[in-house]
Amino acid sequence: MFNRRTFFRGATLGLGGLYFAPFLRDVEGATGKSGKPARVLFFVQGNGVYPHEIQPKGIDLPRDPDKLEDRPLKGHAMALSLEPLEPWVDKMTMIHGLSGRIARGSHNSGFAALGCWPMGKKAYGETVDAGLARHLESIYPHIGLGVSNKALSVTYNVTSADRGKALPSVLNPVLAHKRYFAAGAKGAARKDFDVDTTLLDFMADDVKRMQARLTGSERAKLERYLEAFESMSGRQSKLASLADRIAEATPTIDPKLGLISDTKTGPTGVFDRLEAQFDIAAGTMIAGLTNVVTVSAGAGPDRIGLSCMASEVDSKNSGFIGSHGIGHGGSAAGMSSGECHARIRRKCLEKLAKFIRTLESIPEAGGSMMDNTLIVYMSDSAEGHHPLCTQWPFVLIGDLGGRLKLGNRYLRYPWYGKPGHRTIANLYVSLLQAVGDKRDTFGIHDNALLDLNQDGPLAELTV
Repeated sequence: MFNRRTFFRGATLGLGGLYFAPFLRDVEGATGKSGKPARVLFFVQGNGVYPHEIQPKGIDLPRDPDKLEDRPLKGHAMALSLEPLEPWVDKMTMIHGLSGRIARGSHNSGFAALGCWPMGKKAYGETVDAGLARHLESIYPHIGLGVSNKALSVTYNVTSADRGKALPSVLNPVLAHKRYFAAGAKGAARKDFDVDTTLLDFMADDVKRMQARLTGSERAKLERYLEAFESMSGRQSKLASLADRIAEATPTIDPKLGLISDTKTGPTGVFDRLEAQFDIAAGTMIAGLTNVVTVSAGAGPDRIGLSCMASEVDSKNSGFIGSHGIGHGGSAAGMSSGECHARIRRKCLEKLAKFIRTLESIPEAGGSMMDNTLIVYMSDSAEGHHPLCTQWPFVLIGDLGGRLKLGNRYLRYPWYGKPGHRTIANLYVSLLQAVGDKRDTFGIHDNALLDLNQDGPLAELTV
């Protein structure tokens, strides 16, 4: 087996187009309005994205701006924490001034960050990533991955498909690797996949036999079980048919990354796990398994960001950096709280940068996969550790295959309550409409902004 990344780095578009012809035909179904493939990655980080810590050099951040500012980003050096993304300034759009006060929480907003409803409520409905997944159909409509300083393999933290239907985030990269790439595996791992397939087929047949003995409401209830088993069985069959493609896209993961323990004051390995999760995210997209992935880092209920050893983010410093302490302004390992935040964010974005390079190396539709991808970077804690949510910074990379007017832009909207102010719900409507969703509202309105228009997309992003 050749090294997949080495192959694609050296491939010409002609060779890549020939090799990926089946893949390109398959993804034509997930195109939205423009006819090009489309995919989205959300990267949700805990403990806030502090506006002044990501502000480009040479662009002022007024205390209470009352006018829209729309200017080029190019020519302005990135802040320390965003430097890993500087090579993509032409594809980058930074948005300041949006609010999401309806979702305000204490240390985070959890599901509400992507759903625009009161924090702590899972029953309100669909988050934006799940909404996009419904329109960008694939074998796995949505894949949730993440890292945490808690010893958990799976959590339910930021994504919801419907009322009370939270979707999982797999926090153990070894488990995620097994779950999504088993169909392309060899040996024992593939045997496990085949056993699961056979079991699902058997259970579906068993339900059919039982259903024949029932009538009325009991038969109707059993029908839902049958639909579930047949759906899972169908997915297994699709995965099996893509075994070769999945094998080629499967990243190599260190088995040691599956050993997760609660972080107190020892080495965490959290950034190695995050890198593995981004590798898995890229692999699932390249294999055509999904078009929507959400990666979370220390985000969600009872999460307050990432703690780490200082040496993991700055070789000159030693000691432990606790996310809760620096969130309250405490210094750690000889660094101020702001510098600790910046170093942790920079390390996370280094991993995101690797993901971008991987997608850039894969030919697609006359360009690369990255040309048809949108990355949304944000925090579930808006602008701070204990956020007001009157300002919710976003950094976007890519334009979703030309579906959005993004790239080389710094957008700052009028501050909370001022004429022209917009919310994160308006941004989410923009993303949804870009893939063919006709809705004009999202989530729940902010009662304190009833005098302002909270409906519709951000006109500045509309193509």
